[in-house]
Amino acid sequence: MSTDLHCPDASLDIPENNLAALDIGSNSFHFVLARVVDNNLQILHSEKYQVKLASGLDEDDILDQAAIDRGLQTLSDLAITAAKLNADNFRVVATYTLRQAKNARAFLQAAAEVFPFDIEIISGHEEARLIYQGVAHYSPPDEKRLVIDIGGGSTECVIGKNYDVLNLSSVNIGCVSFKRRFFSDDTITTQAFDRAILFARMEIEALVNRFRKTSWQQALGTSGTIKSIYQIINASNNAENELPRPIKLSDLNALKQQLIEFGHTDNIELANLKESRKAILCPGLAILIALVDMLKITEIDYCDYALREGVLCEQLEQQLDHDSRARTITSLQSRFNVDTEQADKVATSALAMFDAVNSRWQLPKKNYRDLLNWSIQVHEIGLDINPSGYHKHSKYILQNADLPGFNQEQMQALAWLVGNQRKKINSLEENNWYLLNQTSVNKILVLMRLSVLLSQQRQLSPSPIVELKVDENSVTLTFEQNWLNEKPLIYADLQLEQEYLQSLAIELKIETC
Repeated sequence: MSTDLHCPDASLDIPENNLAALDIGSNSFHFVLARVVDNNLQILHSEKYQVKLASGLDEDDILDQAAIDRGLQTLSDLAITAAKLNADNFRVVATYTLRQAKNARAFLQAAAEVFPFDIEIISGHEEARLIYQGVAHYSPPDEKRLVIDIGGGSTECVIGKNYDVLNLSSVNIGCVSFKRRFFSDDTITTQAFDRAILFARMEIEALVNRFRKTSWQQALGTSGTIKSIYQIINASNNAENELPRPIKLSDLNALKQQLIEFGHTDNIELANLKESRKAILCPGLAILIALVDMLKITEIDYCDYALREGVLCEQLEQQLDHDSRARTITSLQSRFNVDTEQADKVATSALAMFDAVNSRWQLPKKNYRDLLNWSIQVHEIGLDINPSGYHKHSKYILQNADLPGFNQEQMQALAWLVGNQRKKINSLEENNWYLLNQTSVNKILVLMRLSVLLSQQRQLSPSPIVELKVDENSVTLTFEQNWLNEKPLIYADLQLEQEYLQSLAIELKIETC
């Protein structure tokens, strides 16, 4: 395991205006620290650890113990560096390997013993979006650009303009997985390259027409694989002190032929190529050749910013109250014609309940209050498909939609809450939760269900509940007797709700005054 350090201090002194991010990638872990200056980010420090996590992922998507141990050791080392950081200024995201690994939870649980920060597993689309944000915040505006990032386990392609993403895709092809599949014995042959390029072309084919229709003015590559290829080609083609130039398909094919002549990775001798990159250079090049060829990219330049900087930019945006998750929720409401007045009315009721019970239930506001609000804001998106069983349609949409800003567990929680807002409650196995606590999610589901129930037929009055009391496993609602008498259907549903909530081990008590 190799490490690139760009700061002499083992532990960092972190002022309040600093932000940090860690990208737990399939090949490398990247840590970056930045300072906020006039609402902009100034990079101060970075560390790179080559962990090769994806090399431990077998055909059954089980991460082996050796890879787990490498990852844990790296996180233990990083815990020292990040000792003065906290959850408000440090965000950690994990990508392809932990998305795929069936035993990812075991890794996360072990990581919690040595690394005191939450690790968010993000989807491929969210990874692509964040990569683009990292590039966009450090690139000239007003130009439509294609951004390509070839990682250890997946490849992300994004088209955008300024800070807006216009098209994106994440494909499960990466330099570590391709190395295992096509260059496992480190022999470099024409046949191995041809098979790797053909397979990459097959995987890329589905996105080609969509991307070429969107079009772009500039193509940029990011991260280590493309950086290595870019530096090698420029070292061989450019005179001393000449500025690097974009690379073309002919450059890539020439490098491919040069590598074939070496015959084995141990024989590779190229300027600007690190020893740690030799084993994954050929598979990364095969993927890039397929992309440049199929997307008809005339030339591709390199950008030194990627996912980790995108995560930093996202944190800054949230501090400035420009939360991408709020924009995602608003977009869903618009797309599916949600009655936002009704959603706000139900949310007001649910959040009032949350605030009333939280001194007893102790639900962290940062996670669960927002989750409750988001869920209610989109709980009726399925009505646009069919009013019958709309909660099921709403759940399906959330399970299959692209939700920018949300990590995988938050997306799962949103879908589960919305799908269980009414009628029978379908339980979710506890091992599906890591960052969120199932008992706490169950409790905000109770608040959501009660708010939705009391709002049926759009009849939610300003305060139908006179008193709300909770214990650890019970909720007591006290109503005015006249109000319940005037709402016999709601009263009947409340009585039925008593049976439904038993599946969550919650006793619902209904009283009158």
